Amino acid sequence: MRRLETIFIVVGIAFYGWLIHSIGLHSVFANLTRVGWGIGVTIALEGVARIANTLGWRTVIERCPRGLTFSRLFAARIAGEAIDYTTPSAQLGGQVVMALMVRDELPIAAGLATVVIATFAEAIGQIGFICGALLLSVRLASSLHDVFWPIIGGIGITVALAAGLFYVQKKRPFFHLWKAAAKLDLPALATVEIGEASQQADAMLIDFYQRNRLRLALSCLCYLFAWSLGPVEIYLLLGFLGQKSTLEVALLTEALGLLIERATFMVPAKLVSQEGGKALILGMLGYAPGTGFTVGLLRRIKELFWVLLGLSSLGVYRLGESGAPMVREASASEDSLARSGENLKGFGL
Repeated sequence: MRRLETIFIVVGIAFYGWLIHSIGLHSVFANLTRVGWGIGVTIALEGVARIANTLGWRTVIERCPRGLTFSRLFAARIAGEAIDYTTPSAQLGGQVVMALMVRDELPIAAGLATVVIATFAEAIGQIGFICGALLLSVRLASSLHDVFWPIIGGIGITVALAAGLFYVQKKRPFFHLWKAAAKLDLPALATVEIGEASQQADAMLIDFYQRNRLRLALSCLCYLFAWSLGPVEIYLLLGFLGQKSTLEVALLTEALGLLIERATFMVPAKLVSQEGGKALILGMLGYAPGTGFTVGLLRRIKELFWVLLGLSSLGVYRLGESGAPMVREASASEDSLARSGENLKGFGL
């Protein structure tokens, strides 16, 4: 598996280098300087999208503990997204990180169940956005005869992934993962406590889909709103670059870009889909390849800003976790000293 991941990374880097060589480094730099302060607008817009994503997660948490504040959820969410961005984990790594970062307030079973449900809601929101965007830009999309079947195939893959995720949730996924850990001789995971937590998480998944369809629908709407900010960003970036744009162009570019990302999800950091995908799509729509590449590069800069924030959030959490045993040990020592003092008083000292 690691060898396959390495191949993906090498191919992605090689493709990235070829793109820069073909377009010209000077042209890319000129486009970047033309945008200037506009990158700050896209960073802020991404912040709004991530708040909506966090709200989508919060919506599926029943009886949310009072100590689990929105800021804690937001910090865990951006940390999980940072892990997903930098590793080809198909979102599994990010989900675990999110659940672990809130386990002091939310039991690990509930944390794992809610992040899986939220991931499914996010997938439904993405499917809704892609279908809506393609319908609203159908006149423009119909002119791209060469990509009709790839579009259908991309939609099929996206729907199949969402359907597969929903199907797996009905088949006690956490319990089967725990059993696999036991067979693979992973003592840290194959404990009785983890086994009980996995069964609880599976029960929570089934119970949620039976009783909380309204919560699920509201969560899907939150994610739909977040996905819908993508075309706004495309429209603004093209304007900053001095290019004419329309709502149809922005919608179609974002929808096709998401389909390319789904098809290349195993390649970390979107090395193929981001700059290359935007250059391909906007090139088919009549824009210069450098324009599409720059749009993708600007989005990468924005994403790296949030990745750094997410990794910083994870780093702060780990520092707190490493300090927690010391705090507990110091507290125990203080209690011991207090008891010793009381004993000494009993002897008149």
